[in-house]
Formats: sequence, structure tokens, C-alpha cells
Amino acid sequence: MEKGTTAPEAHAIRRARALLIGATLLWGMSFPLLRGLQLTQEVHAPHVPDRALACADMAVRFSVAALVLLTIYGRDLRNVTPREWSQGLGLGLLAGAGLYLQTLGLAWTDASISAFLTQLYTLLVPLIVALRDRRWPGWRVALACGMVLGGVALLSPGLLTHFILGPGEIVTVISTGFFAVQIVWVERPIYEQNRSGVVTLIMFALVAAMSLVAYPMLGGTVPFAGQLFAPSSVWILMAAVVLFCTVINFFIMNTWQRLVSATEAGLIYCIEPVIASVLSSFCPGWISRFTGISYPNETPGWGLLLGGLLIVSATVLVATQRRAG
Repeated sequence: MEKGTTAPEAHAIRRARALLIGATLLWGMSFPLLRGLQLTQEVHAPHVPDRALACADMAVRFSVAALVLLTIYGRDLRNVTPREWSQGLGLGLLAGAGLYLQTLGLAWTDASISAFLTQLYTLLVPLIVALRDRRWPGWRVALACGMVLGGVALLSPGLLTHFILGPGEIVTVISTGFFAVQIVWVERPIYEQNRSGVVTLIMFALVAAMSLVAYPMLGGTVPFAGQLFAPSSVWILMAAVVLFCTVINFFIMNTWQRLVSATEAGLIYCIEPVIASVLSSFCPGWISRFTGISYPNETPGWGLLLGGLLIVSATVLVATQRRAG
């Protein structure tokens, strides 16, 4: 049992960690699914600008996800509290901006560099928490952050040979800041009594609305949208993204992350590139056969094993820091 907690509280914390790891598995799945989705759309709509394509996918993804939650939590919208509005709108703004900028940056830089820069929120979250609580992180957190960055570097073979501080890299770093604040926003004590289903619904609706408004501003048109979503394979891939990589994982994060510290949650989420690397070794081949596109599997090497070991070890290091000695 952990210091300062009762048996039920300790059980809830362990369950929260397990569910957050599950959400991270779903986040890892989103990389090959979204890449396969984009490649399929580029074949059928080659003239659509990258910015508009990314915005259209986010609009459909979060609109459908909001409709799914509306069927479950629609009645609860009659008595939404100010704090639920505050949390949901804040998460929507942060997640929407972060996801769009990350997608845009991925179009301008190597995936390995994007993966490394995205994990910089591992450093940003403890700094934000330290400023908020006026207390510096302990040695375990500092060591774990270094281990995560080292692990992600091993998972990013093009980091040293292809890295330049260009537009893609700058946009990705900015997106990382939004992700870091989003993680801390979920943990805020004033939101402890909020209903996570309602909050997540508000979040999805705002992201969808932002994307729909931005789509025509970024070069999108109605005919482009028709071309992007004409193939049935696009809708099947989108359905998987909506259900597994949006509705389920965001609900888990918004419900259970509050039971662990923001710093620990950030480190748990860093398992994502490990999962993405494993899935990218076989999922692209499946997607290629299903959609008829050319999306080759990636070949994992020793970097995956060593990098994954460092990241998982860092998560365990922080997860056990409050245990009785």
C-alpha cells in the first residue's frame, strides 16, 4: 500500500494506472490508422491541401465522437455546471490546437523527429506542476524524464541525421506545449467532482466546431470534402479512429487521470511511441491490403527494444516513488 492512502484509494490508483496504459495503447494505434487514412485520401483527392485534409479529418472525427457521447450523456447537458463548462472548453481548446499543430508539423518533418519532439511534454509537465505548486520535482522525476527522452531518441533513428529547426519542428514543439497544459488541466483539483462524460462531450463538440470553422479558411471546399470521404475504406478507418482512438481513450483520460499526478500521467503516455513502433511493424501491411494503397511496414530494430525498456523503466520509477520503503 502507498503512503498516505487507504486500501480502496490504493486500489483505485492502481486501476487508474492500468487504464491509462490501456489508453496509451489506443493512442499508439492511432498513428498507423491515421497515416493509412491520410494516404488513402491522398490517392482519391490528391489536390486537397495538407492543411485542409488534416482539418477535415479532425472535424469528422470529433463530430462523430460527439454524436456517440450525445446518445449517452445528452440528458446530462440540461444541468451542466460552470466548472464542467470550464474544464470541457479548456480541454477542447488545448486538445484541438495541439492535435492540429501536431498533424500539420508531421506533414513538414520526419515522423521520427515529430515523435521525439512530441515527447518533450515529459519535461514541460513537471515544470508546469513545479511552478504551480512552488516545489521542484524530485530526483526520480528528473531521472525518469531523461530516461524517456533517451528512449524516444533510440526510437527515432532519423533524429541526429535529419534534424533541423524548421517550420515543422517549430510547429510540433508548440503543439507539445498545448499537450502539456492539457495533461495538467485534467488534474486540477477544482474539477474533481466534474462528470467526465459531460466534460468529454463538451470537449469533442468544441474541437469539432473549431475544425469545421477552420476548414474553409485553410483551403477546404465542399467538393474536396466529397472526394476525401467518398471511399468506403476511409469511413471504416475513420470508424476505428473514432471508437478506439477518440471516444474510449479520451474518456479514460478525462475520468481516471485525476487519480494520479500529472507528472506520472505524462510519463505513462510516453509509452505511446513504443506501441506505435510495434504496431507499425505489421499494421501498415494490413491497411495496404484493405485499402489498396502502398503503405509498407516498418522494420523494428534494437532501438525499439532498448528505447522501449528505458521508457517503461522510467514509468515504473515514478509510479513507485510513493510506495513505502
